[in-house]
Amino acid sequence: MATFRERYVRLRREGASVAFRSMAGVGGDAWRACAKQASCRLSWHGGHVALGAAPAQSEKKPPKGGESSKVGKMAAPMLQRPEGFLRAPPERCWAPPRVPLLFAPEACSQGAHERTRLPLPTPGEAPPGPPHSTFLALPPGFPSAGSSRGLAKAAGRKTTREIKEADDVAPIFQYVGGQAKRKDRVFVWGFCHSGALGIPNFIVPDAGWKKRRKIQPTPYRLDVEEKISSAACGYGFTLLSSRTTDLTKVWGMGLNKDSQIGFHRSRSNRAKGYEYVLEPSPIPLPLDQPQQTRVLQVSCGRAHSLVLTDAEGVFSMGNNSYGQCGRKVIEGEIYSESQLINRLQGFEGRVVQVACGQDHSLFRTERGDVYSCGWGADGQTGLGHYDIASAPTKVGGDIAGVRIVQVTSYGDCCLAVSEDGDLFGWGNSEYLQLASITESTQVNVPRHLPFKVGRVKEVSCGGTVNALLNEEGHVFVWGYGILGKGPKLMETATPEMIPPTLFGSSDLNPDIRVARIRCGLNQFAAITNRGELFVWGKNVRGCLGIGRMEDQYFPWRVTVPGEVVDVACGVDHMVTLAKSFV
Repeated sequence: MATFRERYVRLRREGASVAFRSMAGVGGDAWRACAKQASCRLSWHGGHVALGAAPAQSEKKPPKGGESSKVGKMAAPMLQRPEGFLRAPPERCWAPPRVPLLFAPEACSQGAHERTRLPLPTPGEAPPGPPHSTFLALPPGFPSAGSSRGLAKAAGRKTTREIKEADDVAPIFQYVGGQAKRKDRVFVWGFCHSGALGIPNFIVPDAGWKKRRKIQPTPYRLDVEEKISSAACGYGFTLLSSRTTDLTKVWGMGLNKDSQIGFHRSRSNRAKGYEYVLEPSPIPLPLDQPQQTRVLQVSCGRAHSLVLTDAEGVFSMGNNSYGQCGRKVIEGEIYSESQLINRLQGFEGRVVQVACGQDHSLFRTERGDVYSCGWGADGQTGLGHYDIASAPTKVGGDIAGVRIVQVTSYGDCCLAVSEDGDLFGWGNSEYLQLASITESTQVNVPRHLPFKVGRVKEVSCGGTVNALLNEEGHVFVWGYGILGKGPKLMETATPEMIPPTLFGSSDLNPDIRVARIRCGLNQFAAITNRGELFVWGKNVRGCLGIGRMEDQYFPWRVTVPGEVVDVACGVDHMVTLAKSFV
């Protein structure tokens, strides 16, 4: 039987070119040495080595057109391709692992394109012939037989035990399917020095190399175990609630000098309480049936809070200097470290919505009636006088006998929407909030606001600005401040519509519209039907979450890693409830 070298020499005499697939560990210098020793042409392409007979001086280069160009297009491009050289396509090449392939394309071209496979040396066996006598000998630097980078032996079949052990140590990949449940997220940003964001590491760094952070200018994820259904931002503090039936349903964080987020006992002195709470802490409510009652909503004012439940009414806590907590005002009462949580009484029907103003409170019942209590110097209680009211009292005026579906307040102005889409307002009008119907700066009874904006769907009150959303998804703003239509529009007594294009609507996306509208003390927030959040207004201490400290005169989209469901605006911070994308 002819040896390996004899077969190769016979092919070379017949004028065939031989292609080698380079093995791991064999560099280009080794193959160049082989080619030089055999006076052959060497070409590289993507880790492949081609050896061909050196053409004569008179040999012409292949024309750009014709058969050779077609061959060149079919084969992968090579440097210095010899005429007539054809590289076998990968699917027609056969090679055991780490074993060189010898292939004679000219032999294939004669006949029905059948390949000629040359016998290979057995793994671990050196090629015939004396060392370095011909170009087939192993050059210096070529891995010797038996080494780890040389001719490896083919792997045998694995036993059942080996397969099981490999499967146990293999990584596990979990793919999200179409039925995967999206997770609820909470994101916070703005002024964090009071603890209102609930991130203790911002105020007390947990590592020596970290610095204290006063402002978080972009959304930051707040880790909470329960699904948060309602959030409210006060003046330096935050309330979160869940509709769970667990014992813990409400959490508070931030400023607590008036016990507006409950009593949180000090660890060092059990008789004392914390004036600042740096992380979400449970607020125990005096419920009769804690495992059956659910919390529906929370609301925050300047220094008081309201908690609405489904079966046990409304609870209030915090400062009651003006009766805003719905109980009798006590002269000289100390609110710091107070453990008093009051349950409000005196409503005709079940309360379904609560809203905190600066120092007053509003309540809406399922019948559509509105009740109020608290500070009334600007007429914000709507009771026809400018005194304080320490007990919830039914509001009359133009909303008497009208079924109200929403009430809102944050500063000293109040707005209400009827089920017919009409708008009513009362309270402070120093910033043109009610200037369309009266020149008075204080209105102590609800008045109908005959704005020509269509059917009102939702409304929101700020400190000096107001906003409404109609059924068509258009946003209208009025009052005094940054209203969202540029620096030239700073005040208006009648609502001005913000162009829908500023919220992403276009000819390519005509279905995009605003679904919810919110106001803080001096800023706005709007949520589209695609779960995108837009903000504008005064950027007090980075409360807009846009990554910079400048005020925003037009709606700007906030980069929130999730689909925004709801947002709460405060004086200098914001809280967003979102759902993860997957």
